[in-house]
Amino acid sequence: MELVLAFDVGTTSIKCAAVNLDNFEVVSTASTKAKVIHPERDWAEKEPETLWESIVEISRKAAEGYEEEIKALIFVAHMAGIVPISKEGEPLRNIITWLDERAAGLPEDLWKGLLKIQGYNLFKVLKFLRITGGAPSKTGKDVISKIVWIARNEPDVFDKTFKFLDVKGFLISKCTGEFVTSPDEANLTWLADTRGRKAVWSESIMKDYGLNSGKFPEVKLSIDIAGEVNGKVAEEMGVQAGIPVVVGAGDIPSAAIGSGAIGEGDLHIYIGTSDWVAGHLSKRKTDISHYIGSLLSAIPERYLLIAEQEVAAGALEWFLKLIGMEGKYEEVSDLVSKSENNLIFLPWLYGERAPIDDPWVRGGLFNFSLENDKADILRAVMEGVALNIKWAYIFTEKLAAKTQQAVNMVGGGALFDVWCQMVADAIDRPIRRIKNPQETGIRGAAAIAAVSIGKAKSFEEAVAKFEVDKVFKPDKDSASKFNTKFREFEEAYKKLRKIYRRLNG
Repeated sequence: MELVLAFDVGTTSIKCAAVNLDNFEVVSTASTKAKVIHPERDWAEKEPETLWESIVEISRKAAEGYEEEIKALIFVAHMAGIVPISKEGEPLRNIITWLDERAAGLPEDLWKGLLKIQGYNLFKVLKFLRITGGAPSKTGKDVISKIVWIARNEPDVFDKTFKFLDVKGFLISKCTGEFVTSPDEANLTWLADTRGRKAVWSESIMKDYGLNSGKFPEVKLSIDIAGEVNGKVAEEMGVQAGIPVVVGAGDIPSAAIGSGAIGEGDLHIYIGTSDWVAGHLSKRKTDISHYIGSLLSAIPERYLLIAEQEVAAGALEWFLKLIGMEGKYEEVSDLVSKSENNLIFLPWLYGERAPIDDPWVRGGLFNFSLENDKADILRAVMEGVALNIKWAYIFTEKLAAKTQQAVNMVGGGALFDVWCQMVADAIDRPIRRIKNPQETGIRGAAAIAAVSIGKAKSFEEAVAKFEVDKVFKPDKDSASKFNTKFREFEEAYKKLRKIYRRLNG
């Protein structure tokens, strides 16, 4: 048996699994909680050394008894995070995570000028679109925005920075001493030229913001080898020294592989803490008005069309914590299945990206009364996420230029049959749940590693081994009810967006 040790570094949890490269089944696993720090309003950070200690802890547990069978390491991590590293490889500050909005409105020149489109300076955004295929949002959650903020507010850190690494790149550097990133992560900085189906740091864009490519890591393909695990680290992690560390990809491109939907224009839906609708394409496409774009994917020379939304199962977990039902998922499923109501939940608990680029928007619950109970609200939360997914799905399917016969669904939220059915009804498409949907990132990473070290000849060969667990067909009556609610859902945003800005701007 040949295994890969795959790490899935999420926003609130970290998982490590030893995965069999012959059938992509998990043979051993370990996990731990991840702590997000909020030093100020709209800030979201992680302590890099605490993160590394967690990696070492769960690595030893998952690798125990399989040390000789583990042939490679690979990391998956939440994207759009940034950690400045010294020349010695030491972090110069906490990781600024994807959730962080301190840099909202940066870089400022992108929003100024007489000629504008969707709030962007026409000439600036056209340059970004031409070179990178996308542009930073107003939310400040993009890497370029965070780096501009660091340069302005922490000049000492900026000056001392040898490399700006993403979260995955930081963990790779701890294992190998190498400073690398993958094309998808480079793409998402909006500092790389991606026109040739590869990522090359753009000196032109960097010059506009006082940056230079020397502060950024080497871009390698996801299937390339970043380096080898050094002896001291190998001893700490419980693996053999010298095994390769695969470059890998971020959480979204890895999950896209793990979804099994890798055909041209085939879409999948992911429901985790956040959610997205995504699919692989051979050409770069962008819908700037709905903040849907294409990143370079984990598959070399292909793009991943993606509409990412900030909060999905995170909204459910938030409510479960409020009512003391954390972890009681069977009870939740039972309650939701028995409820039917006209409540509408707005799941924008931390701003939103697609299809609205709005850092000020927040959540809401409408039309509730003294007659409603927790079952009704739980259902409303799930339905609200499904309605939000529908909103993004409409534009994403249009860009993919392919009417979907069925859509694969993955992520921890897909473990709820009732949620899968809601999404099927909302988008009016059959939903195919991939077996063990909660292991999507791990499975995708293992497939990348399998191709990297030659255990699979192609990604097609690898994903052919993934199994569909269950198919959920849309119900006509339920789909009609979702359409009615969706019209009110859209209208709620139109009526409230100015209020949100006045309250939160």
